[in-house]
Amino acid sequence: MIRKLTSNPFLEEPKNEKKSTAASVGKKRFSNDFQLWQEFQTGSEQAYAEIYQQHVARLYSYGLKLVYNKEQVKDAIQDLFIELWNSKEKLAKVNSIRAYLFTAIRRKLITKATKERKSIDKSFDLNTLKTTTPSIEISLQEKQQKEKQLLAIHKLLSTLTQKQRELIHLKFYGQVNYDEIAEIMSLDKKAVYNLMARTIKLLKEQWQKATHDKLSH
Repeated sequence: MIRKLTSNPFLEEPKNEKKSTAASVGKKRFSNDFQLWQEFQTGSEQAYAEIYQQHVARLYSYGLKLVYNKEQVKDAIQDLFIELWNSKEKLAKVNSIRAYLFTAIRRKLITKATKERKSIDKSFDLNTLKTTTPSIEISLQEKQQKEKQLLAIHKLLSTLTQKQRELIHLKFYGQVNYDEIAEIMSLDKKAVYNLMARTIKLLKEQWQKATHDKLSH
């Protein structure tokens, strides 16, 4: 039975902070995911920490698109990394850590939500979308304009199916490539391309309609 760690420097609440130059001095550089994963499997705490730091923010954001429950997402991420560490020697070789982690957290959250009979959140949360915007000093007018744009985006996204919203998030927020999306969503690559094409077409049509309706009034 896996026990949660009460204190783990690698499993803190996600923060959008830049790594300091001083902190990186003396650290081993990993040229690719395969090498990083190999080092992690040998028990390297540095490799473990780097995997966490590279992916935790996007895992957290992605998790909130599946199940809008912040504590549940945080717990799932912590459980995932504890499980990774405890079974590191037994894990398969990985070429794309991002795809592996996204697939794992997706499976974990959906399984838990299904067991608890909680529906998967079918809408993007406006407050979560705001966190993707850099925190800078802007005028009240600019802020209001940004709010209107976010509301418009939110409205457009609400017309999509759950799979289409997940696809948009993975591609444009998670910056995941098509091969990785296919793996995460258990689709073949051609199906991912087709789904993206239909989604983009629908968004364009909805945007043009919204713009036309606005100008007509």
